[in-house]
Amino acid sequence: MGEGNEPPRPLTRRGLENLVAFTRRFGNVRYFHPSAQAAAADWETLALAGVQTAEKAGSPEELACALEELFRWVAAPELQPPVKPEGFEPSGNDRASRLADVVLAWNVFQHFYPYFDVVQADWPAELRRALAAAATDADERAFLITLRRLVAALHDGHGNVTLSSQEAAGALPLLWDVVAGGLTVTQVAGGAGELRPGDEVLAIDGRPARQVLAAEEALASAATEGWRRRRALTRLLGGKRGEAVRLDARHPGGAAFTVNVTRSLSLYGEGSLREARPEKIAEVKPGIFYVDLDRISDDDFRSALDRLAAAQGIVFDLRGYPRNLSMIVIAHLTDRPVTSARWAVPVVTRPDRQGWEWESSDWSVQPAEPRLAGKIAFVSDGRTISYGETYLGIVEHYRLAEIVGAPTAGTNGNINPFTLPGGYRVVWTGMRVLKHDGSRHHGIGIRPTVPVSRTLQSVAAGRDELLEKAIEVVSQ
Repeated sequence: MGEGNEPPRPLTRRGLENLVAFTRRFGNVRYFHPSAQAAAADWETLALAGVQTAEKAGSPEELACALEELFRWVAAPELQPPVKPEGFEPSGNDRASRLADVVLAWNVFQHFYPYFDVVQADWPAELRRALAAAATDADERAFLITLRRLVAALHDGHGNVTLSSQEAAGALPLLWDVVAGGLTVTQVAGGAGELRPGDEVLAIDGRPARQVLAAEEALASAATEGWRRRRALTRLLGGKRGEAVRLDARHPGGAAFTVNVTRSLSLYGEGSLREARPEKIAEVKPGIFYVDLDRISDDDFRSALDRLAAAQGIVFDLRGYPRNLSMIVIAHLTDRPVTSARWAVPVVTRPDRQGWEWESSDWSVQPAEPRLAGKIAFVSDGRTISYGETYLGIVEHYRLAEIVGAPTAGTNGNINPFTLPGGYRVVWTGMRVLKHDGSRHHGIGIRPTVPVSRTLQSVAAGRDELLEKAIEVVSQ
């Protein structure tokens, strides 16, 4: 244990009540005290000192005196006593640091998260759970789980917590999905042993696969079930590079087997296993083109524009994130200006989200020539999130194309990341987004006009049923 690190121990009932009271007071003073001293205060150190001071108060009266003394340090930081040994670095391996991180994180969401009116989270109860868990977490990894569980209660598809010292470096050489109720292998790379697409994974390191997946889903912040599942499936692939995982599986015909698979690939980016798709711009049948918006740039699109303008039909694949693409595709699908969804930023002047007003805006896309006159379809599923939903929201409202596949992630708006002492990075949504007609987008997302789901037969045969259906739609 590092110098100054405090070992885990449970909170007493009095200690928990004290920390809840401190947390509420801390947020009110930090964000709403109208003084220059409050704006300049070292709030991380104050949180660390505060949890140690508040927890040991023996009565409400003693707590009130302790908090009054504590918050005097805001105006006179030179009076603040040392809270840990000189040179101490906050860490998830230290009990006080963990409690302070809960105080810091909970207050950000309490005062600024824009979706409590639709997600129905019991946020005061989540504070108690997180404080109790943080007090007894064994180490920084266990506390990462506590923070993820806290953020998961927001039902925010952008919501996530990572730890700089615990980033997953490797991934299993396969992809999987839930098909017909079972955890099903959908693609394999070298090193997957006898696993094949269509195999059902029954157990992971001896634990039932459905139980393992459900536990991971409980830690995944999401506004829709589709995004929650996608996130959990990806996390289950990741872990320490070179680590072996035992999978008990069953072939489609019923033969069971066990295979040890090593996390030999990257979880994200270069070296990761990508879903099998056509080339990023491809003529998949005479007169019918496929365009993967997850992989193309504006320059790629411009280079193919003449061919696309002459196409009978085009399938745009949005099962991913169009990170290198402007609204150029939308501009060539319309003959009149179109607008985005409605962005709303809260104007926060009082604690606990009281009296919020909103600064609302949108932006427009001007039409561009040539217009793509062939029949158009977009492919979507639970991976279509944020900017991808901005694309599809315009398509949906102006009826620019058919939408084939499954509902999107139901999460849009700018993210607002922050860091916590100990190396934790928290991401969340700081903006409310409404559909063009003013109705709710969060947790609803974009629904397909042509719903399609995967089947075991198609997975085993290496077929992409969503893409096949989209090609059929634009070929009619």
